[in-house]
Amino acid sequence: MKKVSLTIIAILCFVQLSHAQWTTAGNNIYNSNTGNVGVGINSGTAKFAVYQSTALGSVAKNNLLLSSVGGATANSVQNNIWLVRNAAGSDFTTSRLHDGISIDGSYITPQTDTRTWWERDPTSDIQSWGTAASTYLTIKQGNLGLGTTTPAAKLDITVSASNFTNNIKFGDATPGYLAAGTTGIFMSNNVGSPVFTVLHTGNVGIGQTNPQNKLDVNGTVHSKAVTIDLNGWSDYVFKNDYQLRPLSEVKTYIAQYQHLPEIPSEQEMIRNGLNVSEINKLLMKKVEELTLYLIEQQKEIDQLKEQKNSNAVLKDQLNQLKQQMNVLIEKMLNKKN
Repeated sequence: MKKVSLTIIAILCFVQLSHAQWTTAGNNIYNSNTGNVGVGINSGTAKFAVYQSTALGSVAKNNLLLSSVGGATANSVQNNIWLVRNAAGSDFTTSRLHDGISIDGSYITPQTDTRTWWERDPTSDIQSWGTAASTYLTIKQGNLGLGTTTPAAKLDITVSASNFTNNIKFGDATPGYLAAGTTGIFMSNNVGSPVFTVLHTGNVGIGQTNPQNKLDVNGTVHSKAVTIDLNGWSDYVFKNDYQLRPLSEVKTYIAQYQHLPEIPSEQEMIRNGLNVSEINKLLMKKVEELTLYLIEQQKEIDQLKEQKNSNAVLKDQLNQLKQQMNVLIEKMLNKKN
């Protein structure tokens, strides 16, 4: 009988010791076991592992709650983690891990109404941030997207091009806005006036929202130097076969049209603007033609000077002859007397 009692006591002690991992201390319960604790899994490799063995549905937006941590304020706020189906499918390639917030049991449908969520796609290497059904930031394979879930560049910003007030603020003292839309990138100042525009066509505007050329500037351009590529120059004027327009024709043309030949009129300049490259070629042509006119005039002046000098020599010769004739006449008269 004594042996039986000792055996029963030993068994009870063993049973008690075998369940001694859970211990209470005040209001806390802890596990003194040095092994791992699993919930829904008996072979977890972490100190604490939670596993939901129920399979995720195969329809888009099907979701499966994995864990929930919350607390009470004036409301009950919970941070929930779900598996959510991003598109129809039956394996992990269409699933995402959705970390969101619910309040008072509301906002509990991932990709529909959860608050301030973070979502990760292991297949496409995508991380997204948003609220409810709106995604406002996405990182996809190293590309950052603001307002787009498919960023195609290191920084891809997509918002309405016509709405400056809901875009990105920059600066502190005089904030403005930056917007990227379907037609290009737009920057405005703090009163909504256009500052800088880059269209998808490659046209750039400063002070303009719809540049029609590679660079349109609505204002003054200040530069130390400007280099312009040219297509030809006006030195052909100095070729031997160039037909210089007579000055009489130039005079007639000016009297009729009130501007130089080949130079645009005032009305054309106001209507079409000033093409710096072309007008400089035309002005240089006129300078070179003017040089030729001056050379011709100098030639005529030199000829006149030469002719004048020749006339002076003839005049001197005539004066000498006249003096000689006067001497002969005087001698002849003296002989008669």
